[in-house]
Amino acid sequence: MTLPRYLYFIPFFLSISAFVLLFVGTACDYVQFTSTEAGTDPTSGESNNVSINFGIWYYQSWTVDTNSTSTVLTESCTLYPSSVNVDKNWRAAAIFSLIAIIIGGSVIMLDIFQGCLSTKQNKSFPLGIAAYMICCISAGFSLLMLDSNVCKNNTLIAELNERLDPTVQFQETCSMSQGGKSTIAATVLWFAAAAVAALLHPAHKKEEQSNNNDGLDEPLFNDSTVV
Repeated sequence: MTLPRYLYFIPFFLSISAFVLLFVGTACDYVQFTSTEAGTDPTSGESNNVSINFGIWYYQSWTVDTNSTSTVLTESCTLYPSSVNVDKNWRAAAIFSLIAIIIGGSVIMLDIFQGCLSTKQNKSFPLGIAAYMICCISAGFSLLMLDSNVCKNNTLIAELNERLDPTVQFQETCSMSQGGKSTIAATVLWFAAAAVAALLHPAHKKEEQSNNNDGLDEPLFNDSTVV
């Protein structure tokens, strides 16, 4: 049975989507800290809570209003200062994130330059399946960021709380932001790409075996008795 050709594009598009989401996860909004007890704006009724984002390599910088120690103004993303304590979970998250990006980008480029290898029914794709699974596992391990000093012992947030009014403080532990959610979605998509590619790969093998057996049901030579 010959499968529709468009099915062989599914792992390719899943891997591209996962790669894009993985890049989103490397921004400075992997996790966030939200201010508490800030109240609401009396004119608009909207919450005055401020969220500060932190990523694997960058964080969202801020300034404190000199006229009011309860006002925090967030700025652009910047590299962490050298004084920040990077623990083993943080390092592991960064390493696994790089592994997923490098291997994921490599297998996608290889697929493109070889004419979408995964879409050719007469080609096996075991290397792609293995690469997808490595990306899935690596992206999953990058979630160690949630158990690192960024979340549980953030010295930058501690310093900020010391400068702020006691009525306006930031949470001591982080919550997941857009980047962390994107990483989870990328992990799921990498696994889906590997699973779909693995399901399509046996179809290639069975089809080749059936084609190789055509015309070989009967023996090449008939035994005959010479009189």
